[in-house]
Amino acid sequence: MQGILISGAYPSIDGNGHLTSKIIESQEEDLPKCCPFHADTTPESQHQNNSVGYNNLKYSIPTQEDESLRAALKSFRPTHKNFRTHDYSKSFNWSEISKIYQQKLGQFAHLPHNKPDLVWFAVAFRSRRRKDCDNLDLFMADKNAYEEAFYATNKSLLMYWYSDVDEENYCLATCVWTSADIARSVNSLPHHKEAARLSAGAYVHYNVEKWRIQWSPQDQEFSVSLW
Repeated sequence: MQGILISGAYPSIDGNGHLTSKIIESQEEDLPKCCPFHADTTPESQHQNNSVGYNNLKYSIPTQEDESLRAALKSFRPTHKNFRTHDYSKSFNWSEISKIYQQKLGQFAHLPHNKPDLVWFAVAFRSRRRKDCDNLDLFMADKNAYEEAFYATNKSLLMYWYSDVDEENYCLATCVWTSADIARSVNSLPHHKEAARLSAGAYVHYNVEKWRIQWSPQDQEFSVSLW
């Protein structure tokens, strides 16, 4: 099938507060181009967040640890050719992300330091798409649900990333949140409901995995394990 689902794109936020994309290349020639959706955290985008209309008062702002991980996850990439089906903890560049996280911590010292457990929540959505599904509609539904979750939770969604499909139509989407409770809270949002409705008939099968990302100050690295 053709890759209608946008691949190799890095969305940022335009003057109207909407996501836009520019093309980037995969860092590994033998690995597919992928689409990492990361949040723009510039002062301009922070100002735009206030005009979107979501009530995010019940969500605290991300901590310096959260923002350091968000910055580090901009380098998130697969290191295993079969990452769509391979062990999540062994399929991505967690060692590199650990080093970047440690470097970034000092840049966010002005934010609250309030994450004693140093644990984050990740979801890996593994699927096999039907050959006749509408990839463009599915992409737009994902984009809208991502944007909704990011703004509605006061930027508690640190990363949303998905791959293109392989030759057998397997795909992986993954997101990282400041907490599991906040991740669960977005399921009732309207764009998330619409994305769920559209995706109901899009897959031959799918599986949802929940993962724990935990920072060890002693070892200076992340451990990734099933929740």
